[in-house]
Amino acid sequence: MKNNLSSKFIRLGLIVVMMFAVLGASVAPAGQAFAESDTASAQLSANTANTASALPAGTAVSVAEAVYATSEFVLKAGVQSDWQAIGLAQAGYKVPDSYLKALESKVAAAKGVYARATDYARITLAVRALGGNPADVAGYNLIEKLYNNDKITGQTLNNAAYVLLALDSGTYTMPDNAKWTPAKLLAEILSKQNTDGGFTLTTGASDPDMTAMVLTVLAGHKADPAANTAGQRAAAWLATAQDKNGGYGDSSESVAQAIIGLSSFGLDPAGAEYTVGNVNLVSKLLSYSAADGGFAHTAGGSYNQLSTEQALEALVAYKLFSTGSKLYDLSNSPVKSPQVSVSVAIEGPNGTLAEGTVYAGNVLQALEKAAAAKKVALVNEAGNYVTGIGGVTAGAFGGYDGWMYVVARGGAWIYPSVGMGDFLLAENDRVLVYYGGDNTQVVESVTVSPAQPQPGQDITVKVTQKQWVWNEATFTSDPVSSPAAGVQVSIGGKTAVTDAAGSAVVAGGLPANKYTITVTGYLKDSTPAVVRYSQPLTVASAAADRAAFTDVKSISPWALESVYTAYDRKLMGGVSESSLVFAPKKNISRAEFAALLLRLTGNEPSAASSAQSFSDVKADAWYYGAVNKAKELGIVSGVTGTAFKPDGPVTRQDMAVMIVRALKLDEASAAAGTGKFTDEDQISAYALTAVRTVTGLGIMSGTGGEFAPATAVTREMAAAVAVRLP
Repeated sequence: MKNNLSSKFIRLGLIVVMMFAVLGASVAPAGQAFAESDTASAQLSANTANTASALPAGTAVSVAEAVYATSEFVLKAGVQSDWQAIGLAQAGYKVPDSYLKALESKVAAAKGVYARATDYARITLAVRALGGNPADVAGYNLIEKLYNNDKITGQTLNNAAYVLLALDSGTYTMPDNAKWTPAKLLAEILSKQNTDGGFTLTTGASDPDMTAMVLTVLAGHKADPAANTAGQRAAAWLATAQDKNGGYGDSSESVAQAIIGLSSFGLDPAGAEYTVGNVNLVSKLLSYSAADGGFAHTAGGSYNQLSTEQALEALVAYKLFSTGSKLYDLSNSPVKSPQVSVSVAIEGPNGTLAEGTVYAGNVLQALEKAAAAKKVALVNEAGNYVTGIGGVTAGAFGGYDGWMYVVARGGAWIYPSVGMGDFLLAENDRVLVYYGGDNTQVVESVTVSPAQPQPGQDITVKVTQKQWVWNEATFTSDPVSSPAAGVQVSIGGKTAVTDAAGSAVVAGGLPANKYTITVTGYLKDSTPAVVRYSQPLTVASAAADRAAFTDVKSISPWALESVYTAYDRKLMGGVSESSLVFAPKKNISRAEFAALLLRLTGNEPSAASSAQSFSDVKADAWYYGAVNKAKELGIVSGVTGTAFKPDGPVTRQDMAVMIVRALKLDEASAAAGTGKFTDEDQISAYALTAVRTVTGLGIMSGTGGEFAPATAVTREMAAAVAVRLP
């Protein structure tokens, strides 16, 4: 490693590194040169032109944006169905690992036996889309359940259609004596076509949903003349069946299914043949967007889960149509570089321009989404060369300064040597896009002494920085760590400057509370010495200085410190207005725990005027806004379709589930909790993965080798868990 290069050569090296940082494939190694959002829009626009589509100007971009918006709406609420999982995977998003694990657990709980052929087909498609093996799901061969199913004939046409669709989803081994080969299933489906070209569920007049579903299946058999002819007739029927408003009655699902079928068969649902007046099937579907997110069943209606999942699949099908692919072509599933949840910060020379969490597959896409969300303008020349952000243009200080990026993964910085569009992201990466020069470094670590400061106690903060110095011998950048001298450290309104050793002292300390340590190195008329950095800090009272709970003797010794810490952080309060009573052995209610999780995640309750989520959560209840917000975020669900049971107890397994949802924990760590408890067989299937995750991460633990999943959570238990959460 060399760090004594001449300043001229360092600047030359910096130019090369900056070019790699912002250029795409023309400079960097071969790879993805553009953000996926750009290619999607470009491909959709090109396809529209090539097929003489009647899609209104700008709709191509709207479709791409709708795919992102709907996918992320579903992910935020939590994946609730196999169809949602399939749509997300085919849209290029990373479906949480927990979903496939939960699906496998459900198959195991059912012992691989389902009453309907469509259940086997749906699960097969979902497992395949998520990268699993449908021939071995928890030890059960779902493919065999498809080709040997005895409930195909004499049933609805759905059975044959979905079974064939599932068998077409991959290359599966089937014996010669299989009861249902693809050829037999195809013949069964074709025999059900009505004289007008449409299909129906059982008998009678053709309907758009079943006709579109069959068209989706026939798309995989276009090489068969009979199947191709039947598909052309079905597609023609879908055109003639459109009503004067461009849809099929007032149902978004019928429009969605038509888009899936036509796109899969290689026909443009936004083309002239499927346009009535100025409305085509794609623009018709977009008209069902719900004001509160997702899609509605009828125009102007509110969010509907079924409508949303079908709209998502339709939008994805149309996006894939532009590339010549199909929604249920799962031969390459899962996506190799999916869009994942990452945090992004855009740091300018004098302050933060934007920060937030987005779903993205590469850094350029993450930057674009974060900037768009905060309405920060980008100057992106030639599609992949970012020269300006938020009005700050490269060379603003007259030197070799410009926009750069680094990525934090697994607690360490990565300094990529490829363009933003070529660096593929992993779940929970932290992207830092910053304006800097050859003097600018990033904060490598911040350590606090004492590690758990008490009120009024001096706080020493030590800052270590890192930069990458060009090495002329290896033609690479070498990482160099050093103390960050002369930078500002701010906590709770107090600021101190670091000395030559990188240490700053906040004299006199701070009151008990939760704070943010902020490190900055802004310089007048120059690029920053360090990129702005922040991390949380908690100042907790010593036990001797705390106000005593009147029932302190009832608090278990193992929970005492946690109870006071939760109280100091204002995560939990007392239960009496007249005196300080904690009630440690009282069961925490579902409403109380929902409110606690909102505080922990920094979310505010919904407004008092928000729509009622549950029939038993009344507008005049203290927890009304908290429960509504927790429901909106996908943290809680009802005990029934309409009831929440706010005063009911929270079981330990339900607490695990809600924690995983609230913190969006990656359940890749779930294996660490496998086989820990002797009563694991008593943990419900829906909660098993969550329990394994929180115990694997050390957030929850058991007693005497048992987890006790059905045991109600007391207030002191909740406090102990709350203070362990990040």
